[in-house]
Amino acid sequence: MVLTSLRQRLPAPRQDLQARQAKKAQNEAGNVSGKDPTYEPSRMNVLASEASAWYSSGPRRQLYFLLFPACVVSYATSGYDGSMMNSLQTVSWWDDYFGKPRGSKLGLMSAIMSLGSVCSTPIAPWVADKFGRRWGITAGSIIMIVGAILQCESQNFAMFVVSRFILGFGLSFATTASPSMVSELSHPKDRVTISAICNTCWYIGSIAAAWITFGSREIDSTWSWRLPSLLQMAPSVVQLSTIWFLPESPRWLIANDRGTEAMAALAKYHGDGEETELVRIEYAEIVAAIEHEKTSGNTSWKSMVSTPGNRYRVFIVCCMGTFSQWSGNGLISYYLSRVMDSIGITNKDTQALVNGLINIWNWLIALTTAFFVERIGRRPLFRISTIGMLVMFTAWTIASERFAVTGAKAAGTAVLALIFLYQIFYCICFSPLPVAYSVEVLPYSIRAKGMATYVFATKIAVFVNQFVNPVGLDNIGWRFYLVYVAVLAVESVIAYGWFLETKGKALEEIAEIFDGEAANVRVHGDTEGKGMMEDPTTLQEETVVRKS
Repeated sequence: MVLTSLRQRLPAPRQDLQARQAKKAQNEAGNVSGKDPTYEPSRMNVLASEASAWYSSGPRRQLYFLLFPACVVSYATSGYDGSMMNSLQTVSWWDDYFGKPRGSKLGLMSAIMSLGSVCSTPIAPWVADKFGRRWGITAGSIIMIVGAILQCESQNFAMFVVSRFILGFGLSFATTASPSMVSELSHPKDRVTISAICNTCWYIGSIAAAWITFGSREIDSTWSWRLPSLLQMAPSVVQLSTIWFLPESPRWLIANDRGTEAMAALAKYHGDGEETELVRIEYAEIVAAIEHEKTSGNTSWKSMVSTPGNRYRVFIVCCMGTFSQWSGNGLISYYLSRVMDSIGITNKDTQALVNGLINIWNWLIALTTAFFVERIGRRPLFRISTIGMLVMFTAWTIASERFAVTGAKAAGTAVLALIFLYQIFYCICFSPLPVAYSVEVLPYSIRAKGMATYVFATKIAVFVNQFVNPVGLDNIGWRFYLVYVAVLAVESVIAYGWFLETKGKALEEIAEIFDGEAANVRVHGDTEGKGMMEDPTTLQEETVVRKS
């Protein structure tokens, strides 16, 4: 009785319960298609699923070959930074040059980049909304290139810290605009997969930094750390070289009264050069959603908390940003060498090698999962991930305590094995989903602001993480892990109770999950020759209209 009452009260279990009840009613009525009626695909999703694979479409191949270097590599910069700062702690030239930084000093050197991102989050969405997604990415890339050059040329601790602040300041511009651009340009058939791949590119940067630093540490000069510091600008150079070959986001074009250009972009990349039924429905959905958002005034910062649906979205976005950093992963991303010191693995070559291997391991898991997000669904991944991380991190803590007490080599080896096992559960969810889930639950009018909120929550969490972790490890050792055990327990409860399923919905249609009837968007019949239908009909007739 208590469990049933809980399921009826919490939003996500209630959604699951309604899905099961609807499926049961459907089967009792004699419809045994086996499909979940709650997540029944719309006409647009049906048409999208019938489209050819991306590699069979010339325009879509061209789109994705440009979209990846122009937008997706934004996340490689963050990954590069985490792995570089981790690896630099094994480079004697860097360690000696900056006076062997430990504790709060090391924490500041790592965390200051996140503080830079926090400071630019109020400006970044304004640039993306006012001037377009491409200008947001361009501005961020230029700032990060300047920061990387200054980081390479650092003469002292203060200059190194300031350069990293500049890097972080630019990063928010790119990571606010990039996921919006990816989700708004991708074909509906590929949107979830492409968006999920975004955050997995964190590991591409991380792998690159780990192995670059592994090699450069053999250079017998300050270039052992200056070279990887300079190469942090590589993703930004790639973005600047490709971003202006992409069209602007169709949703941004429509919102700025440039519908003809938007239709041309949709027709080229989503209709293989033709205004197909899919393209017309997609265009009409975007028009309907943006028209409603404009007339309802849902375009300001205040609108993000003015309705129950938007407050729910902000809660989810903040959870995505926080959980992706406060799940214990920060210990591995930034302070793996300190963790390995605590279990008796002190050889710097071994530490650098493990750092390189674990990043390859993480990326392969995250990338594989990204291709199955839409098939598996978001909720199963969230629940498996949070519970799995809790179990693995608890075991990691116990093994660490055993090593601290007994000094047994087996306990240290167990910790290393559990770190790899923990990463499986982290990477199946909190690598592909935070960006993909955040960007899809946000409607166009607050998408840039919402993603800036995601960046803000992420970077605040990273800043606290990076600053506190070395202090905690130095002062209380393995007991510090108990903090993350408690955090993971809370995350498991929130993931079960509040993370809603969104599979089977087009980007604009997800609004109905959060806003219900207030979403003011319906799907109806063919839209040939029309931007929007004049007469509302029924949900089953499948076109987009605004409710009167």
